Amino acid sequence: MKVMISGKGGSGKSSITVLSAQVLSRYYNVYVVDSDESNTLLPRMLGVEQPKPLVEYLGGKKSIFKQGESNIVKALATAGQGIELDRLPSEYVSVSPKGFQLITIGKVRTFGEGCACPFNYLTRVLLKNLALKENDLVLIDTDAGMEYVGRAVIEGIDVVLAVADPTAESLSLIGLLKKAVESTGKKFWLVLNKITPDIADKFKKKALEKELEVSGVVRFDGEIFSSCLEGGPLEAKEALADVENVLKTTGLIPPQKQ
Repeated sequence: MKVMISGKGGSGKSSITVLSAQVLSRYYNVYVVDSDESNTLLPRMLGVEQPKPLVEYLGGKKSIFKQGESNIVKALATAGQGIELDRLPSEYVSVSPKGFQLITIGKVRTFGEGCACPFNYLTRVLLKNLALKENDLVLIDTDAGMEYVGRAVIEGIDVVLAVADPTAESLSLIGLLKKAVESTGKKFWLVLNKITPDIADKFKKKALEKELEVSGVVRFDGEIFSSCLEGGPLEAKEALADVENVLKTTGLIPPQKQ
């Protein structure tokens, strides 16, 4: 299964991605695809080294559109098998001590280098052409907002797990995202993040007013902010327990694996 984790900037997408990887790696071969062209913290949150960006394997950002989908697949795929993430060159994959693996698409880093469109295109091609084994699960950490929707990146995934923080802006974006995702026939789940006891009921009510069904909630956890400030592996006991409950509710952890 391929799960895209989405939301506005600052909603906690990367934290939810990391905590989901920590939980799901007990049950699956977990791959994390970093498709956020801006954020650099994800490898440290996962406790792994930054792998080489996959775009470099394909000749760099400027060559992606020139190559086109068929040539990209040919370059990345095992003959006749589609793209197998465990067959990518080792320098483009970082392995966590906990077993999950990180693949980075690419990052915008220099003045005037242009937009992130080639990265979105490469992500779309990669996800569409993955050859997953029975126990493989892919988590995709996206860039903020909805550009990847306009670039049809969600064509290659199974479900969007949207993350909302307690702001009107976040819920408004999630409402638009839900309509876009469901128009493609993909599944859509919503997790309310950074919940404190005094806003829990109000946040849920606001979501329901926008006809947003809530799959679970994740408490505000000060450990997350401490970990992010230190720039090391993410530690968050309370939020980790909440994420595990969300994953059970959505069925990503099926009953026989609990």
